[in-house]
Amino acid sequence: MEQKPNIESIQSVATTQEVDTSENVTPVHNTGNGYVEFEGKQFQREALKELRPDLFRIRADDGYKVNSNFGTQFPKIATKGDLFVRVDVLPNRVFKFDGKKWLEQNKNLSQSYMDQGYIEFLIDKLNNGEYDPDQLSESEKAELEDYLKGNQNS
Repeated sequence: MEQKPNIESIQSVATTQEVDTSENVTPVHNTGNGYVEFEGKQFQREALKELRPDLFRIRADDGYKVNSNFGTQFPKIATKGDLFVRVDVLPNRVFKFDGKKWLEQNKNLSQSYMDQGYIEFLIDKLNNGEYDPDQLSESEKAELEDYLKGNQNS
């Protein structure tokens, strides 16, 4: 009896994106040995990729949600793409994990590290006089202002 190959979704490996049925995109399944299954037929992966690159495209907003945290020491466990804000230096410094090491990022170019916990941490430090507001980036100032406005309305 021939054993059916273990079919593993390429999308679950490459992203955690939901399939967009509005564009009639059908999931592509990896069948092993360089072949994929699409719409019930098997294709060589590279051939299908040339014919339908849209099925393999990973967009910036797809899938994996970046983990963001802050503290005085880098986490012992991290996933490629994770962000971490070092708060033991002023101004705080943002780092991104590349899979092997933490690389400093320009915090003026991103806001994805600013979750509610970090914003509340900054508010606490500012209220206690431990941080000078002039050391915050423009993005941090804007996020703090939005957060405080939102909490005043509650």
